[in-house]
Formats: sequence, C-alpha cells, structure tokens
Amino acid sequence: MSKQSQARDAFIGKKLAKMSLEEKIGQMLTFTRRGAMLTPSGIEQITRLQCGGLCLEPYAVETCKNLYWGNTQLDPNFKKPADYFAISNTYFEGRSFGISITPEEFTKDLNRLQKIAMSRPSRIPLHMTIDFEGDFKNDYMSGGIRQFPPPMGMAAIGDAKLTYKIGLTIAKQLSAIGVTQMYSPVCDVNINPKNPEIGVRSFSDAPEICAKHAVALLKGFQDGGIAATAKHFPGRGDSATDAHDVLDVIRADKQRMHDVELHPFRAAIAAGVKAIMTGHSIYPAYDEEFPATLSPRLLAGLLREELGFQGVIVSDAIGMAAILKKWPLPRACAMAIKAGCDTILLKADDESRSQCFFGIKQAVESGELSEARIDEAVTRLLKMKHDQGLFEKAGKKDPKKAQSYAMSKPVVDLSWDVAKKALIVMRDDQKMLPLSKDKRILVIEQRIPYEFVGKDPYMHTHMFCENMVNHTANLILADTAFAATEEEVEECLALARQADLVVMTNYYARIVKTGNNLLLAKKLKAAGHKIVVVTNFPYVEGTTSEADAVVCNFSGTPDSIKAAVDLLFGKVKAPARTKLPVTLGDQQEAVVQKPISSKKKPFELSYC
Repeated sequence: MSKQSQARDAFIGKKLAKMSLEEKIGQMLTFTRRGAMLTPSGIEQITRLQCGGLCLEPYAVETCKNLYWGNTQLDPNFKKPADYFAISNTYFEGRSFGISITPEEFTKDLNRLQKIAMSRPSRIPLHMTIDFEGDFKNDYMSGGIRQFPPPMGMAAIGDAKLTYKIGLTIAKQLSAIGVTQMYSPVCDVNINPKNPEIGVRSFSDAPEICAKHAVALLKGFQDGGIAATAKHFPGRGDSATDAHDVLDVIRADKQRMHDVELHPFRAAIAAGVKAIMTGHSIYPAYDEEFPATLSPRLLAGLLREELGFQGVIVSDAIGMAAILKKWPLPRACAMAIKAGCDTILLKADDESRSQCFFGIKQAVESGELSEARIDEAVTRLLKMKHDQGLFEKAGKKDPKKAQSYAMSKPVVDLSWDVAKKALIVMRDDQKMLPLSKDKRILVIEQRIPYEFVGKDPYMHTHMFCENMVNHTANLILADTAFAATEEEVEECLALARQADLVVMTNYYARIVKTGNNLLLAKKLKAAGHKIVVVTNFPYVEGTTSEADAVVCNFSGTPDSIKAAVDLLFGKVKAPARTKLPVTLGDQQEAVVQKPISSKKKPFELSYC
C-alpha cells in the first residue's frame, strides 16, 4: 500500500471513530435536492438527518406533495421510536417549475450547500450527484449548458475516442459547478426493442459495443473529476416493463447473463469505475425472491465476490413502484443496506426521509444490521470523497470559471460537431429530402414537458419551429402536447389542408405516460398528406411506419434539433460512418392510445 493510501485510510479511520451512529446512517442517504432556493427542508436534511449526498434536480421545485409515479412513500404502519423526529417539509405546488439557473448561479448555490455540510460536527462534505445521460435524461438543462446525445447516439457515431471526449467535456462542465458524481454510464444491453425504460439510454443491443463505449465514457467522466456510476446492475436491457411502474422478472440463465448483461459491467469494473447502481428487477438465475437492490446473492455474492467490485454500490431510487408496491420504504432501505448497498437514493421521497433514517437505525439497534456493515459502507463513501479531494475543495468552486468553461468555444464547438455526427436518415424512399423552400410546410412540434427544457433562449419548447424558420418562412407553425389531444389532432388535420407537406416531431420519452404523436401521424397519413418525421427514437414508436421520410437525431436537445433541421434542408448531411447500433428487425407498433381531450388538462409527466 502506498503512503498516500495509508494516509487516506488513517484519515478516514479517525473520522469514522468520531462519528455517531446517526452520522453514519446519514452518510448512507442521498436525498433529492429540487430547485435552487434554500428552504428549511433543504437545510435540515443536511444538518439534522446528516445526509451524505444530494441528487440535483434544479428543473423542478422542492415539495413534499410530489408523488413518485403516483405513489406516496410514507409507510402508514411505521412505528416511531422514542427518539423520532421529523424535519421541516415544504408544501409548494408539486407541478411548479424550477427556474432557469446559469452555471455561475448554480455554482454559488452548491458552494452554499457544501458550506452548510462542512459546518456539521463531522465536517464531511456532500457528494453532489446528477443524471446527465443525454436526450430527456438530463437533470440540468438551463443557462446554456451544453448537452450531448444519449448513449445510443454516441455508439451510432462509432468513435470511442469521441465518446471519451464527450464524457470528459460533460465532467469538466459539471465538476466546475460542483457536481461530484454522475449516475452514468448506462451499461444495460438493450436487447429488447420494446423496452419502455432503457431505449436510447443504452449504447446498443450488442454487449461488446456497450462495453467499449461505457468504458470510454466513464474514463472521460473520471478524468474530468466526477465519479462515474455504471447502471443498472446486473442489467435491465431485456425488460419489457419500467421499474418505476412494476417489478419485472428477467428470466435469463447464468450463461446468458455472463455473455450479455454482465459483459459491460465487467469491463467497467476493470476500467476502475467508482460506483455501480443496482437495478430493480428479479433475476431468478441468482435469486427468485428479491430484486437485485435487495438481494445479497446479487450484490454481496455476484458483484462483490464473483466480479470483484470494491467500489461504492448505489441503490437506484428506492421509492420506485418496483420496490414500494411490495416493501415499505423504511424496510426497503434497511434490506438494501443489508444486501450490500452502500448508499440509498431517495427521490421525491420528501416526507419519508425521517422514516427511512429511523428505519435503518432501528435495524441496527435490533441487530438485523450490524454496525460493522454500516462502517464498511461509510468507509467506502468517505474514500470516494477523499480521493476526489472533497474534504479540502468542497464549497470552493469558482462561479466565474464554471460559467466561462460552459460557454467556451471548445465546448460549444464539440456539442455542435457531435450533434451533426449523430444523424441518421432512417427512411426517404420518395426522395423528399432535402426539403424545397417552395413548398408550403405545416410544422408540428411536440411540446417537450416544461420541466425538461432550460426555459431560456437556448433551450425552450419551440426549438424545432425556431430552427425551421431559420431556413424558410413558407411555414405554418403549430404545436401539440407530447401526445396530441383530440382538439389538437383536429386542428392539425385542418391546417394540413393548407400545406403541401407536413414536417413533425415524433419524440419518445419514457417519462411521458400518455405516449407520443404516433396517432397524429396515422391520422395525417390517412388524410392523404406527405409526412416527414424527426425523432429521437430509432425504434418504431419514433420512426412510425406512416412517415414518408424519417430523420433520427437521438436527442430532443438544442444542438441535436438544429442539426436535424439543417439536414432536412440539406445544409448538413448525415455522416456515412454513422450507423444504427441496434438491430430493429420486424417491429410491431405499440397500441396507439386514444387521444385525450385537452379539456381534461392531464398532468402527463411522471418525475424520473
């Protein structure tokens, strides 16, 4: 062991010896930090519940009114111990939006939170975690922050060196702000094209491609100062359900799992990935009763002993319906730690924070959880923080440097270059592309849920229309909900009669439970109109068999949208080397839902 490692271990040993049980339990909890304003809840989850990390979601607003996929996380049968306390709660309207916050402002915000953490008796900094996978799975979008295509777009480009550069650039952008851990790369091998949860979040349906790009991306993240987190162990690519909704059973045998699902995780471990996130699915080949998150056989056995992973094991959001429908949250937290999770992710679980904290404490006091197991987990978490230099540097990020790097020419140029490379013309049998400016075009743009746009001139709900106008004014502009309502379908059919052709977006997002614009495309085609579709999703739900021409850009983010529109008009061309990294085969479209009346005002989005 090197002198540096010896010094680190001695530092952590002294720190651990001084920590109370309550401080140790808190270190194992990562709470969501929504919005960007300081609240009593936000302060007390750090100071009273002693949390070890915050999962950042500035696009939303903090509130205990949130339901996670329609569920409340409170356990009605939880028995409060004598020393129980509840922290403050914030009762804002759960559907309120977050604010557009620049990298400079966000850096100041995270500095302030770290200073609160470092004022605790333990003087232990927070790990600041985030999802930033690309497409609709970026949890920070505002202030001009540059975003990149999701894993499948990176793999389509086919250049692992570029994937590394993307990871490095993302990490430098976010680490400058104060982010310390990334819930990425996605190592799921998407062998089921009907998978509603993974899709373009996966690099490919080929394990070798997934492994190559996952390793490149995680090395970029970690060279840029952010701890990467490979997910969702041991692999959710063969699922036909969303773990946010239901607990799935993946019936692959051990040999298939080693050949397919586990292949990218083995590569990530060999490459030195700092953390691995669990998946909420049952794998009967290893454990017929418990999902991976709660399974000692999969975590202590397969991941630790067989695969030799020594880093931090992170639970996926413990309040997902896959867990919550069967196990109350305080119980699930204790079970996950006993199984091998070192840190529990709680998202939209605001009111249940104290229940979870005391649920773990009761498990220790009853002897179900040993304090040695707690010490083991906390030691791993503190090592990761120490290795990143957080004990010295947390809360000291330079807001001006964060802003200038995010807006720097190399970052801006790379984002645009990658967006142009991640383009595929999926279909154009009638040679409709490039579009003629002499044709009258009806442009129909889905409104990306407002929570998931930057709410500023760079990223907003009408980016597609805005970029179409940059090429021609011979347009009729219209928008619809992500899945057009009955009234919007009728309006679009009427407007299409005034145009020579229709250009429409047909994005797919798992977070929108009402579907997308498949039905609108069918109605337009049935009425005899020519249709050009731009989609982020190469599977049939995005490319829709009704469209005459289809362009896939893999991402509903600013540069990807601009690149797709430029391709429509021939300003850029789809690169010859960009290839779809999945085999589509014979796909059947999902059942198209009946459009909902806009009079019902559906709240269609579920927080991810």
